[in-house]
This record gives sequence, C-alpha cells and structure tokens, in this order.
Amino acid sequence: MDGTLTGARGTARLIPRTLVVTGHFPPEDGGVQTFTWELVRRLPADRLLVVAPCWPGDAAFDAGLPFPTVRRHGYLLFRGLRRLVREHALTAGWITAAAPFGLYAPLVRAAGVGRLVASSHGQELGWARALPTRLAMRAVAGRVDTLTCLNRTTRAELGAAVGRGTRLATLAGGVDAERFAPHVSGEPARRRYGLGGGPVVVSVARLVRRKGHDLLLRAWADVLAARPDARLLIVGDGPMRGPLAEAAAREFPGSVRIAGPVPAADLPGCYAAADVFVLPCRDDRRGLQTEGLGLTTLEASASGLPVVVGRSGGSAESLLDRRTGLLVDASRPDAIASALLELLADPVRARAMGAAGRRWVLDTWTWDRAAERLAALLRGEPAPDPMIEPWG
Repeated sequence: MDGTLTGARGTARLIPRTLVVTGHFPPEDGGVQTFTWELVRRLPADRLLVVAPCWPGDAAFDAGLPFPTVRRHGYLLFRGLRRLVREHALTAGWITAAAPFGLYAPLVRAAGVGRLVASSHGQELGWARALPTRLAMRAVAGRVDTLTCLNRTTRAELGAAVGRGTRLATLAGGVDAERFAPHVSGEPARRRYGLGGGPVVVSVARLVRRKGHDLLLRAWADVLAARPDARLLIVGDGPMRGPLAEAAAREFPGSVRIAGPVPAADLPGCYAAADVFVLPCRDDRRGLQTEGLGLTTLEASASGLPVVVGRSGGSAESLLDRRTGLLVDASRPDAIASALLELLADPVRARAMGAAGRRWVLDTWTWDRAAERLAALLRGEPAPDPMIEPWG
C-alpha cells in the first residue's frame, strides 16, 4: 500500500465529520488494515480524522493522505480524544475493529462523539465463544449505535452473543477488480520466484497459525507425489514465517517458495502466476481464533483463479462451493491435498471456476458499495442489510 488515492472513487455521499479509531492501518499489512484503508479512502477526505498506531514508514505514508492522521505509540489511541473532537468538530465515529478497540467506546463517547459505529471481523467471533470476552463484547455492543458484521455467519453468531438490544448491520469488504484481474501477467512473478512452467498453487495471507499453512505443507507431500512439477508460493508475513520457511527448505527444497510480504504493486502478479489459490484456514485455540471472511480469497477470484478454502468462521461465504472453488475441512491435510489435486487434474474445470469467481466478485463484492453503506451507517440512515442472495 502507498499513501496515494489512485483508483479511489470517493463514491460515498456526505457524512458527518467523523473520527476513525483504528488499530489496523497502513503501512502495516493485513486483512483488517486493507478493510479499513479501502473504506476510508472512499469517504469524503474533508470529513475525516484518523487515529492509528505508529508503524515503521508511517510518516511517509501519511504525507500522501488528503485527510489528517494522528499516530499514537502502542495502542494508546484514546489519548487526547477530547481535544481532537473539539478541534475538528467531530460528531460521528467509526471503530474499525470492535475487538479489542471497541473497549474504547466509552472514551470516544466521553470525548463528545455522538453516533458511533464499530465493525467486527474474525477476532470478535473468538470473543463471542468464551464467557469473559463475550461479556466484554456485550459491553462494547451496548456502547455503540451499530455493530457491523462481515456476513450472515458472523452476524448470527455475534447476534446470539450480544443480545437483541444491539443494532447489527452487514458491512463486508470488497475487491479492486481493476487491480486484481485475469489480464495481469504472472510471468514476472514466475521468474522472480523460480516457479518454472508447471502448475502453481498460491496462498496469500497473514502467516499465523489459524491460516493453516503448517497443514498445507503437510498436504504438499501428497500433491508432489502426484504432480512433481507443481510449485507452491506462499505470500505474507507473520510469526509463522520463520518456521514455515525452515520446514519448506528442509522438506520441499525447490518446490515451495516463502515469498514473505510483497509490495502492493506486485501482489496482483503473484495471483496471476498461479493456477489455483488456497487459504487453508481452520479454527484455532478451541475456536477462539477464527476467520471472518477472507479478502485474499476474493482477490484470487477477481484474478480468475479457482479457490480452495478451509471452513472457519465466515470463510464459507468467500466462495460458492463447487462453483467458484472448493470448501474443505482444512484441519485434515488429506482434504487439502485432494482438493488441490482435483483442480490441478482438470484445468478446464478449474478455469471455468475461476471465470465464475470473477463474475461473482464483479456482481457482489465492490468497495464502492461497501463505502456507501458505511456512509449511511455514519449518517444514521435506515440501511437494509444487503444479505447476499443466491447468485447466478
């Protein structure tokens, strides 16, 4: 990501002067960071103030933004809120991740913000599944006007956890289908990572345990047994990167590439270099860590790839099972391997799934539509939830 707004539509209509409190903001990478950035950049810049944590490179990033951004060390995002609200005449607020930053809602209210919206992702599902954090989620929900959920799955579970008195609304992310598209060339990425001319499987995600890349490597032995010319490209960063790189070098030298984080400009090419995308996510830590949706799955579909996705939280709503990809129990390496081999063995069917995924993303998952919905929630307007209907 960079600090420019190239490609942003600015489609959202006028909103109240809004305070955005976020623990996830560029130049840090991640799914919630992308969610926050793509929505904020589509809101009227002259109506915004963003409060975010410090991060290496943030000064250069912020210098390119058309709205003011205040950085705080650590997660002390509540410091000086009363002064900021007064100086910028802020009347509405958006907390981009309710767990844990919704706990600041009383402080945001005390600073003078009237209408307050908080958004949920995968972390909030984990909070809903354990009593102490479920009580904390109820407290957060009671302090905001609207709690947003990514999809039907997360809405149903969070609704049961926080009770009927909370207004829930759907606010999902989207995809820039101009950047992530089938016409992008994958040859530079194939050369850069030495992927050769055989079939390539790509996975793009934050490298944490619940994303399932440890089990993907266990599955890869079965894939190689049937397709020795296959290559696996894993893109992303996180605490599992070191162990994954060590395991790949030891067990699959020359077959698995751990690319680490890549510049935003290079990411579409990583998808384009592949024949199949996989996100082998599974619930972790007894269900306390789970997937909210899976934006990289949607990026892969926009790029024209068939997808293999593990069932976790709301991940099932990031694909149409057996139409745009395959939904599997990713806690089983044999299920991951079987799905990958099924698609690699039938490239005609795989390409048809990828084409269907591209059409589905264009019809359903747009950032402009999401930004309009967020703007309506900030204005306090009635906004019927656009629950996704059966497609095609």
